[in-house]
Amino acid sequence: MHPTKREVKIKNEGIITSVLRPLCENILMTKGTPKKLTQASFIVPEKDAFANLEPTASSRSPENIQHMLFTGVPSPGYAKEQTAMQLPLLAAAYAGAFMNKYLFFEVENSLLVMDQHAAQERIVYEKLKQQIESGKIETQSLITPIILNMSKQETLAWEQSKEKLAQLGFETTLWDKESLAIHAHPVLITKPEIALREFLSGESVERCDMDNLARRACRGSIMAGDKISKSEAEHLKNELAQCADPFTCPHGRPTVIELRESFLNKQFLRV
Repeated sequence: MHPTKREVKIKNEGIITSVLRPLCENILMTKGTPKKLTQASFIVPEKDAFANLEPTASSRSPENIQHMLFTGVPSPGYAKEQTAMQLPLLAAAYAGAFMNKYLFFEVENSLLVMDQHAAQERIVYEKLKQQIESGKIETQSLITPIILNMSKQETLAWEQSKEKLAQLGFETTLWDKESLAIHAHPVLITKPEIALREFLSGESVERCDMDNLARRACRGSIMAGDKISKSEAEHLKNELAQCADPFTCPHGRPTVIELRESFLNKQFLRV
């Protein structure tokens, strides 16, 4: 369309986008491995998972990529690799926390650093998705409703999506012209007011499928800054290890990174 041919127009672009978007989201946001910190950078990961495991090419093979594109799930070989990487996480021992945000676990010659909020999001997302698919969402009724102040835009969004929210386990009514009352919410959502604002401020709930709704709802879980005990940290780690895709949150962020002993030795000039 542009005179210098810098722009093109695709016929039926909306249809093509509707097909490609969920496939790309599924691959990029739900399939991952623990990030490993290298000496070169604190943010650039390597592909390998843990020091004591031999890396495989199954997750990067053309066969697995093609399998995921056309089925939405990884190939059997990749699934076995994911299972093997979860074993060190299960065996890791709690070593402490930092800023009520990051949890430390020790396993063999590595230190695993877990983002407690990202980990909880993954756990809540998978459990809530299972409940939605089975049609058995566990809800918590409130003796005293939670009152949210609403903007006109949020009130309009609620009017358009209240039936879909009810299907997800949120029982809500208008308190007055500028307030919304939450009378019940899914048990898995510990901060329903945050989850509800997430619903009303983003893409129309009415147009979302239940998978996207579960992904957005899981934001109302443990937040960075929430203090948790040692037993709670251990429980969080074990729950994460049981997830189908434990190493990324539903929004694509890593849940766990690995610091090898060799990396720390280099930082302290011990080699």
